[in-house]
Parts: sequence; structure tokens; C-alpha cells
Amino acid sequence: MKRAVLAIALIAVILVAGASVYLRIEQYRFRRQAERLLSDVRELELQKANAEQVKVVVRKWGFEEWGPRPGVPGVPCTVDDCIYQLRFMPPARANNLADPFMAGPAARILEWFGLRPTVVWAWLSIRGGALRYVSFSVWTLGRGCGEIGCTLIAETGTSGESGWSSRQRPETKLRNSLLHPDYLVGTFPAVLNADTGGSPSVIIWSELSPKASAADMSRLMQFDLSCLTRLRSCKERDLMPTVWAQTVEDAREPPKSLPCTPELLRHVAQLADVIAIVKPNAIDLSSPRYKGLPSLLPHAEIVSVIKKSRYSRLNNGLAVNVSVYTPNMTTTADTGATIRASQQYLFLLQDNYGGIALYPCGVLTFNDANLAMMRVVTANGAD
Repeated sequence: MKRAVLAIALIAVILVAGASVYLRIEQYRFRRQAERLLSDVRELELQKANAEQVKVVVRKWGFEEWGPRPGVPGVPCTVDDCIYQLRFMPPARANNLADPFMAGPAARILEWFGLRPTVVWAWLSIRGGALRYVSFSVWTLGRGCGEIGCTLIAETGTSGESGWSSRQRPETKLRNSLLHPDYLVGTFPAVLNADTGGSPSVIIWSELSPKASAADMSRLMQFDLSCLTRLRSCKERDLMPTVWAQTVEDAREPPKSLPCTPELLRHVAQLADVIAIVKPNAIDLSSPRYKGLPSLLPHAEIVSVIKKSRYSRLNNGLAVNVSVYTPNMTTTADTGATIRASQQYLFLLQDNYGGIALYPCGVLTFNDANLAMMRVVTANGAD
């Protein structure tokens, strides 16, 4: 009996050890795959690749076609206009672990066996026969987010396409863009929201302008993918250390009071996610729901959209509540006049996935000169 028990115990130990070794090997293979994919994506961006170079990478990795407008059925790809997506996870993952949004005992058991829940995403876009944008992101189990475990989300991509910068407060986004006009970086906690499936998370991101230098692109598209195979999962500062360091440096810059000069206004217009003709149906601001949140300018009707980002959900005829961080933002930047109900204005907005934040210099009188300026801005790089 004792021999039988010992034999069973020995077999169990061998099986567990074998499973652990197998999973760790698979995790290392996955990491190497992710590193090679990241290298290919970075090279496409650094070289400003043409359509044929993009398609070589697409065929190599088996990217899926999404059509020129993701989520819109019946809009097929063309030779010169297409968005490609690749999503992959460790080959030895447990079935149905669609995302790494899990903390606690289940995740820790997987880590003991050598498998760290992770998802890697890559996006490439061809428009007009040339590379339009790239995006690379890693979602993995981490630590140090105020919980035993949390999700770390790190993403880098072409400006205006990843969408994370829309989560910054408008004045922070403006200040950072003035510090370094060709890229933006940031980090923020995202606890119990739809983006993270209800898991405590930290998001680290960088957005690069097509005008960014090769040196900036190279350093801000760096990931430390050893986080996928370390014995202990990484903290938020580890996955994109260069971006994290830049974010810390930006935060040390003292805030400045910026008058809304014509030059700054044009900069804000270029930075805005959405430029729209808006008619406020009321001008009384609501009180913030919680300390630190903005007041709301309720029931503003979008008459016409002049510019919007790829992720924007704003359309003509939509009624929205515009988030306003300071009451003086309800005056026009060009004349200083208080806005009035039922009159049309030009709004320069930051699109926060339906929650909209008003930029500094964010309201203009609706006239031919301002409308012409906004159309020129839109023609010079807007989606």
C-alpha cells in the first residue's frame, strides 16, 4: 500500500513538473514570437513602409483584414485601403481565457505552472497605397495596482489612432503636446470599467506623430517583454520603461497658464479629436458628480462634425453632455463672450469614448473665418 501511494505521489510530481516545464517552454516561445512581431511592426513605422512592405509582414504573420472602417459591415478591403489586425496568446493557454483580466488564486496557479495570461495585439493600416498607422499592445497579468494581481496594458501607436490620449485631462494633453509636439505619452489607472472587463488595471501608452523622429519612435516603441516570462509578474513601470520614465519627467513640469493666442488656438485645433458645430440647448452647468470630475454642459446638439478621430462615436444630430473642467470654458476663445442657448458655435473637443472634455481654447464664434481655419486644420492631417 505504501509503495502504491509513493508511486502515485511520484507520478503526480513528475506530471506536475512536466506540465510546468512544458508551459514555461511555451511561454518563452510566445515571448520570442511577440518580440519578433514587435520588431517587424517597429521597422515598418521607422522605414515609413510602402504597401508592398506592409503586405509582406501581413502575410508572414497571418493578419486578418478588417476593411478600411473597423466594425462597419460590408466595407471590404481594397489593394490600397485596408486595416489589418493580429491577436495572439500563448499557445498553451487554458481554453476560453480570452483576456488576462483575472487576479487571485486562479491566475497565481497558472503562474506557478509557468503560464502568464497575456494577449498581444498588432494593427497595421494601408491608406492611399502607403502605411497609414501602426499599433502594438500587450495586455498581461501584473502586480502593484493596489490589488494582489492586476492587468497591465501597454500600447504604442500612431497619433490619433490608439485613443488612449483621449483619457487625459485636456489641459494635461495640451501641456504635454507643447513640451514635445511629435508624441504623447501617459499612464493612468483604470479600475472596474468596461475597457478592462472589471479588473483593476494600469494603462501605459505612447502616441507618435508621423513627424516624430526615428530616435523618438525607436525609444517610445520599446517594450520589456521579459515581463511575460519573469518568475514574478511586472509592475507598471517595467513593461514600457522608457515611456514610464518620460511620463514621470512630464509630470514634473510645473503647470503654466496659457493665454489662448491665435497660435495656440491652431495648435489646439490640430490636437482636437473632434471639431464640430454645436448648439447648446442650455447654458447652466451641472455640479460634478464626484470631487475631481468635470461639470457638464448638458443637452448640446451636434449640428455638424468637421473633424473626428477613427474611434469617435459623435455624429450629426447627436445630443451630448459636454464635460467642462472650468466654468470660464463656456466663453468663446476669440471674443470672450459667454455662450448662449440655441446659438451655434465651433467646439474643439476631446473625445473620451462618448464622455467629451472641452479643450482650453475650446469654443469659437461660428463665422466664416473660424470655419475656414478649422477646415484648413482638418485638411492638414485630420481623419
